[in-house]
Amino acid sequence: MVQSNEQTVEALQSGALSIRGALSSRTIWIVDLDLEFAVQRYWICDQDDFPEKLMPARNVPLYASMEQAPDSLEEANAYFSIAFRGERLANKSIPFNLLKSLIDDSYEAARRLLSPAFMAGAKSATFDFPARAIPGSLILALDEPRINDALLRRRTAESPLSVEDAQASFIEQRDLFFQETAELVAKANSGQLSDSLAEERFALLDNLQQIIPSDQNRIESVVFSAREGDSVLSVAVNERAGTTMHRAFKRIEKKAVTDVGRVEIVNSPSKTFVYRSSRGKQVTCYVSPEAFQTLEESGKLQIGALVRVKGHLTKRPQRDQMAAEGQPDITVPPRTSRG
Repeated sequence: MVQSNEQTVEALQSGALSIRGALSSRTIWIVDLDLEFAVQRYWICDQDDFPEKLMPARNVPLYASMEQAPDSLEEANAYFSIAFRGERLANKSIPFNLLKSLIDDSYEAARRLLSPAFMAGAKSATFDFPARAIPGSLILALDEPRINDALLRRRTAESPLSVEDAQASFIEQRDLFFQETAELVAKANSGQLSDSLAEERFALLDNLQQIIPSDQNRIESVVFSAREGDSVLSVAVNERAGTTMHRAFKRIEKKAVTDVGRVEIVNSPSKTFVYRSSRGKQVTCYVSPEAFQTLEESGKLQIGALVRVKGHLTKRPQRDQMAAEGQPDITVPPRTSRG
């Protein structure tokens, strides 16, 4: 038994907080009841001393109709949060090198996962997420991005966007992340993660590689959560699903994959263009002379255009290379009036 409050009870009932989260408290009262539920005795126990096997399973909501829920209000109320669990991630102490590695990897991954294509590769001066580390845990909670209006105006000069439009695009990208990741996890848990789906979600899988569990790292599970109005988006990746996703990524790396990004350079003499991938890397894209000519004549191949390309990707330290299969799909964002 733990002391609670109205906010916790409401979050539990709405599915925004798990049963375990509602019972998480530094102080736990253990109560011995008789058959008529009369208290026979009770004593106080510190959370760290309470047997783990007696705690409810992680991320289990109150009602069976709900799929999963965050284990803390900090996760439930965040614009976006990442919560790591593992034997070496105990509340009392976390090895410094592991802590630094996870925080650095989480920061970089969150920027890539939540960035709309037109913000791919943007520096922190253009946008950044105010972040909070939750004491006594390895939970990184992010607030909505702060966007520099002047740098946004310069970046989207071809198709101007207001800060409000950009904020809306971040939310759309966040929602897409949860939708696509939930599908990957469901397929991985059921043993049905196909190479075709992994190929289509190559960029997403690449961005997740350093922060999801596997049989090769020290993470047992990671939970992504976000507040959306009165509800909470949440996806949990356990070691089984994470390992399956890692292996699927390794299998398809040498096959034709789909990558997305934003055009940054057009080189007509060499019939190539450079785009900034949602994976954060610059990529030189090689297409056939006929496909390049078609793209140029369409007027779509321009700086700032959004590109989706399928082909064989070669990773390099400075700039990756993509040998496109067929003609890339290029979209020029519509011009909008600035408010």
